[in-house]
Amino acid sequence: MAFKLWERFSQADNVFQALRPLTFISLLGLAPFRLNLNPRKEVQTSKFSFFAAIVHFLFFVLCFGISVKEGDSIIGYFFQTNITRFSDGTLRLTGILAMSTIFGFAMFKRQRLVSIIQNIIVVDEIFVRLGMKLNYRRILLSSSLISLGMLLFNVIYLCVSYSLLVSATISPSFVTFTTFALPHINISLMVFKFLCTTDLARGRIGMLNEILQDILDAHIEQLSALELSPMHSVVNHRRYSHRLRNLISTPMKRYSVTSVIRLNPEYAIKQVSNIHNLLCDICQTIEEYFTYPLLGIIAISFLFILFDDFYILEAILNPKRLDVFEADEFFAFFLMQLIWYIVIIVLIVEGSSRTILHSSYTAAIVHKILNITDDPELRDRLFRLSLQLSHRKVLFTAAGLFRLDRTLIFTITGAATCYLIILIQFRFTHHMEDTSSNATNQSHSIHLCD
Repeated sequence: MAFKLWERFSQADNVFQALRPLTFISLLGLAPFRLNLNPRKEVQTSKFSFFAAIVHFLFFVLCFGISVKEGDSIIGYFFQTNITRFSDGTLRLTGILAMSTIFGFAMFKRQRLVSIIQNIIVVDEIFVRLGMKLNYRRILLSSSLISLGMLLFNVIYLCVSYSLLVSATISPSFVTFTTFALPHINISLMVFKFLCTTDLARGRIGMLNEILQDILDAHIEQLSALELSPMHSVVNHRRYSHRLRNLISTPMKRYSVTSVIRLNPEYAIKQVSNIHNLLCDICQTIEEYFTYPLLGIIAISFLFILFDDFYILEAILNPKRLDVFEADEFFAFFLMQLIWYIVIIVLIVEGSSRTILHSSYTAAIVHKILNITDDPELRDRLFRLSLQLSHRKVLFTAAGLFRLDRTLIFTITGAATCYLIILIQFRFTHHMEDTSSNATNQSHSIHLCD
């Protein structure tokens, strides 16, 4: 019984079935579209999901407003200083801005997400005409594993966080903990959507590279056959071809490629140009849809990483601010929060950088084919494709301010270290001023007593 249910769930014959995990979050309003599995197989916006997004956002704003009015916050339960009050206000401001951006783009830019899936369908139809076999089951399993991992990650994080607060004799109100938990859930869902869409684009880019790799292999076999003399044996022929392929080709995952591509490489290159153009449109639409939500997510992640580091250092440098029974829970709570936001940034960076890396293979394979082919029509197609590759590159940015690649991790690390040093210096300066002020007051009181 369980095996049959697993087979039924893991079966995916088209992109609509492969995107089932993505449609589940439409119940929360962050994916306002629905997939029709009728014979027409079309993507439509969902009024129910749009209404759910409005209700979800208004509920968050209500909880946020009540918590601000009551003056409750998670950090306020542990200790209160001028810097913690400033950081708490900054995080609240960036949090409401980030949530407004996430829900705003999910509701009012939902047509861009629909166009991404529609263009993916067009690309898949071209692959089918070329005889390529699309592995929709892999896409379904990949998105299911990502969604399951994100779900477990957030459930464990929120449950452990609440347990640590209770263990530290802190009982946060429902409104305060909801205001704390909802941004984590919504950020995770937005990152999940970004990972799903970039995975769709990355998989198609890999299949495009496989077509070019197959054309390259065919020319390598022809070249090796011409260069070998009749006295060579079949074994030497295979060894020579294998060595030549290892020297020229780029290793990558193999897909099912039919003889259509080898019989008519000019037609295949023409379709590759069309596919690459559509994939660039898809990646550009992904950037336009996620650019400001990801900017807000990265901004709030940076602030949480910065202030969590400062809170931990503040407790280490001045342990009197915490009770002995709260110290362990304090360190565990903010360390977990720090790790959570680091993981979010790493997921965003890896999702975009891996897609960019796969797209960089295309130009290398094209120029390898140019170096070994003498067919004038094929060379003309390849030159056009090379020009298109130089002008249309896959790139993801956060509102054009910085690139979403692995250099972002180094940038955030350097900036957080710099501002952390400034906060520590400000803390010591403020502490010295308070000490001198207290000493002055004590001396005045002594003089008055005399």
